Amino acid sequence: MIRLFVTDIDGCLSEPYRPFALDRFQELALRARQAGRPGDHPYWPALSICSGRPYPYVEAVTQALGLQVPVLFESGAGLFDPVAAAVHWHPAFTEELAQEVEALRHWLTTACLPGTALMLDFGKRTQAGVVGPDTEEIQRLLPIVEAYVATHHPAFHVFHTHISIDIVPKGLTKREGLAWLLEVLGVPAAEAAYIGDSNGDLGALDLVGYAFAPANAAEVVRRQVSRVMPGSDIEGVLAAYHWCAAHNKACRQVVAP
Repeated sequence: MIRLFVTDIDGCLSEPYRPFALDRFQELALRARQAGRPGDHPYWPALSICSGRPYPYVEAVTQALGLQVPVLFESGAGLFDPVAAAVHWHPAFTEELAQEVEALRHWLTTACLPGTALMLDFGKRTQAGVVGPDTEEIQRLLPIVEAYVATHHPAFHVFHTHISIDIVPKGLTKREGLAWLLEVLGVPAAEAAYIGDSNGDLGALDLVGYAFAPANAAEVVRRQVSRVMPGSDIEGVLAAYHWCAAHNKACRQVVAP
């Protein structure tokens, strides 16, 4: 049985800088409310989020979907429980890492952003990054950031999408965040599903028993997962969520007396 289904936001629930497909979003919200918490529904798995976005954005999406289980923001460094209305920070985020994040933000602001249309990814506590709609600017900056971080901040990873670069502590990636969420919920990784689209999702996809990608996922993600959905963005998420429900129905029929 698949008890928990976790989705990224950007590249999965929506495409950055584009409107949400509200009719499809409402369908997912309906299923999520039916699912409730892990084990509440006979075949719909509980729905959660694991996103690199900051807390306010993830909290708003959580409320819009009516989720009843904790969700992850800042790539799993933060956990928001919508029922208790409480935020928790991963214990691996230390004061030393916080100081390095501030140093990285200063470097990005002074050495990378001038002369570009990019901006600092505001609102995050545990990671530093830049965002912008110009994919070519992201691609030009990426090797510079990777080289600088490897030399000066080896305790950090660099992840990217076509509109963002994120510098994340190595012990605070989506894999560690998802493991934390599974521990909180008491759900084994083998009974969890995850859908993601970028290289920042690879660790989480490797952790779970059921790994999905939407059709628009990066090639490195498409090669790793066992199931690439035919639809892009939220169409792919809905297809994967329905696949999980069908799988659970089939499992219940097999074990029924």
